[in-house]
Amino acid sequence: MDTSTEPAIEDQADVDARLLAEQEAKRKRELEKRSQVIQRSLPRPTEVNTKILRPQSEKQNLTEQQQAEELIKHEMITMQLYDSVKDPVPGQSQHKLEQLQSYFKANPYEEISQQELARAKKMLCDEMEVVKERMSHGELPLNVYAQVWQECLGQVLYLPSQHRYTRASLASKKDRLESAEKRLEQNRRHMGKEAKRCGKIEKKLKILTGGYQARAQVLIKQLHDTYSQIDLNSISLSTFRFLGEQEAIAVPRRLESLQDDVRRQMDREKELQQKYASLIEERDSLYNEIEQITGVRPTAQQLLGPEHELEGEAH
Repeated sequence: MDTSTEPAIEDQADVDARLLAEQEAKRKRELEKRSQVIQRSLPRPTEVNTKILRPQSEKQNLTEQQQAEELIKHEMITMQLYDSVKDPVPGQSQHKLEQLQSYFKANPYEEISQQELARAKKMLCDEMEVVKERMSHGELPLNVYAQVWQECLGQVLYLPSQHRYTRASLASKKDRLESAEKRLEQNRRHMGKEAKRCGKIEKKLKILTGGYQARAQVLIKQLHDTYSQIDLNSISLSTFRFLGEQEAIAVPRRLESLQDDVRRQMDREKELQQKYASLIEERDSLYNEIEQITGVRPTAQQLLGPEHELEGEAH
């Protein structure tokens, strides 16, 4: 009997899941090499200003600091152009993309390894610590960064007619007014767009949560009724507590008064019992005297007279 078995065939769903996982891992590895703007989905300009670089004729007599600045600006522009090619900004023309691609054909983009990136990050962190130590400050709060950003933003001005930014100190009054009008118009459009979006969201939210809102209104009414009932019960409780306190004060007096009445009644009954006993004793004494005189002990009817005898016979 042949005991050999055929190799198991992997399920297509597992194959697809494995391929997706590999593609996602590859995408994450590539994303780690990209700029922070792409990683954090920050806004980017549609046009890259390459005029900040010095002309080639002026690069001969630069100091070391100026040369470092030129290298940083060149690297920054290269990264922005590369991001525009790999992840085009919405609204970017196809002609512009072709120009950028031709630029990188003449100037190939240099890939940076993870080790080099880690070493560069460490150098930046070390430099930051040196700056903190030299300037005698620790971690700056977010409001300080926001203040510096506002100050830097106030030093530049966008000129709509020329489609570029310039220093605010170099702009004329007309340019300032035109820039302010453009910014106001942008804010109005943004407000209108956000208002429409909020209206749609509110409408959708009302549809999704209409039943919950109706139920909430019913529960709110019940809650208000319960609170009203609690208030009424609180008033009743305080009233009965006050009455209870008054009764607690009055009960001893009432009890003492009733005890006095009972005591007087008992004394009166005791007095009447004593009087009754003395009358019985007096009656018996009279019976004895009559019996000694007549020799016969009279009855009660004989002592009361003939009228009482007739009443006794009638009964």
